Amino acid sequence: MKSTAMALLLTAASLPALAAQVSGVKLDDSANVGGQQLVLNGAGLRTKFGLADVYVLGLYLQQKSTDANAIINEKAPRRVTLVMKRKLDTDTLQKAFHEGLEANVSKAELQQLQPKIKQLDARLNEVGSVKQGDVLNLDFGADGSTRITYNGQQKEAVAGADLSSALLKIWLGAHPVQDSLKKDILSG
Repeated sequence: MKSTAMALLLTAASLPALAAQVSGVKLDDSANVGGQQLVLNGAGLRTKFGLADVYVLGLYLQQKSTDANAIINEKAPRRVTLVMKRKLDTDTLQKAFHEGLEANVSKAELQQLQPKIKQLDARLNEVGSVKQGDVLNLDFGADGSTRITYNGQQKEAVAGADLSSALLKIWLGAHPVQDSLKKDILSG
C-alpha cells in the first residue's frame, strides 16, 4: 500500500507542471524572452470595480519568487502577459498604464520617465484597440529594454531599466493596480 502511494507521488512529481488557468484563460507554464526560458511565477485576474473582468495577467521569471522588490529591480529577463477579457481602446489602455505609474513612482521619477513613456505610448498606438482574447506581452530584457508584443507581432523596444522597473510597479509596487492580483502573481 505504501509503495503504491509512493509510486504515485513519484510519478506525479515527474510530470511537467500544468499551465495556469484563470477565468477561462490558459497561460503557458513557460515563456522565452531574449533566448532565456522563464517560468510562470503566478497569474491572476484584473477586475474593475470588482465587477468587470479586464485581463488575466501572468508573470514570468527566471525562477519563482515572492519578493516584489527583487522582481522589480532584477537585472534579468521578465515578462508580463496580459490576455484581454474585454475590449479597450488605445486611450483607455494608455490611461491605465499612466495611472499605475503615477501611483507608484515619485513625481521626479515620473518627470524623468516622460520621454520613455511617450515612446511606450507610441508602441501602444501601433497596437490600437484591444479586444477580448488578444494577448499583450511586456518583455523586460536583461539589457533593461521593454518590448511590447501584440498577438505575436513585436514592436520596437524602448530602452531603459528605469521604465521596466516602473512598469512592473503597476502590479507589484506599493500601490498596485489591484492588491489581490499582486498576491496572485507573487504566489511563486
